[in-house]
Amino acid sequence: MRLRLWAAAAASFAICGAVLSISGVTIMEMSNIHERTIAAPAARVGALLDTLASADDRFWPHENWPQVKFDRPLQVGATGGHGTGLYSVSTYSPGRHVRFEFGGVRQGFHEFTLHEVDDTTCLLRHTTKAKLTLNTAFRWYFLIRPMHNALLEDLLDKVESQVSKVTRPQVWSARVQKLRQRRGLSPVKNEVPGRSYG
Repeated sequence: MRLRLWAAAAASFAICGAVLSISGVTIMEMSNIHERTIAAPAARVGALLDTLASADDRFWPHENWPQVKFDRPLQVGATGGHGTGLYSVSTYSPGRHVRFEFGGVRQGFHEFTLHEVDDTTCLLRHTTKAKLTLNTAFRWYFLIRPMHNALLEDLLDKVESQVSKVTRPQVWSARVQKLRQRRGLSPVKNEVPGRSYG
């Protein structure tokens, strides 16, 4: 009897989930934050941020991930992405902040902000916030989030390595390596050339 009740409850949940997913009803709000305190003035890190999506992009970890490409230089209104769907620049304060609003059916944004801690230290933060349906929640948690997290930690490593010393560079997990292979990306990390930061 209990088994039948559990089966009925599971079936009801699955049907409700399917209806919510098809109707596009938001079931949860997602927030994902990556940040690093970097031993360098905010102006030096901000100069790297301003190269995003340029021919001399020293910010994005394009050595190991698809490049960010926009239809024009980094500015409000620029539209593009890095292969996971389009987004547009909604606000841009050179050297300090850039926000990208998701396009299409996705609702939300992701942004980079740079905060001055003191004259020799800054905090670089990436924030993603989005409303998820049942379908997009499943994709986010099981397929996208591990790759997203790895990409952003690679970005923080790359930025920090150009202005300071990275004490613990990220090593990709076996899961990230497998997900990369499924997307046609190499499971072996290309080393970012060392830079002098003295």
